[in-house]
Amino acid sequence: MLLMLPFVSAKAEWIEKPAPEFPLGVFYQGLEGSVVVSLTLDKSGQVTSSRVIRSGGHATLDRLAREASMKWRLAPHAVIPTDLSVGRLQLIRFRQPNAGYAKAIVPGSSPLWVEMR
Repeated sequence: MLLMLPFVSAKAEWIEKPAPEFPLGVFYQGLEGSVVVSLTLDKSGQVTSSRVIRSGGHATLDRLAREASMKWRLAPHAVIPTDLSVGRLQLIRFRQPNAGYAKAIVPGSSPLWVEMR
């Protein structure tokens, strides 16, 4: 339990935190979920690695969360020692503005993003 305390008490002051890209195929499929990633940072606050701790239920959402979080940068004064070794937990939520509508307009069961490969 003590290992979780730095994650809970660490204040995040993100300098750069772009939102994950939400590809059109993901939108039309109506995917939603929450992904928990563990972020390891360097002393300057740049994310050096991102790994999924809890999946959002879809490999695509997990990938989008990892890719987006690699572009984030924390204020250097907010970096704590465990950020450099253990990592910092971050929740990333993917929500549709109207998921029922998005799912209703896709004909068939094959997701659009699979067809576009």
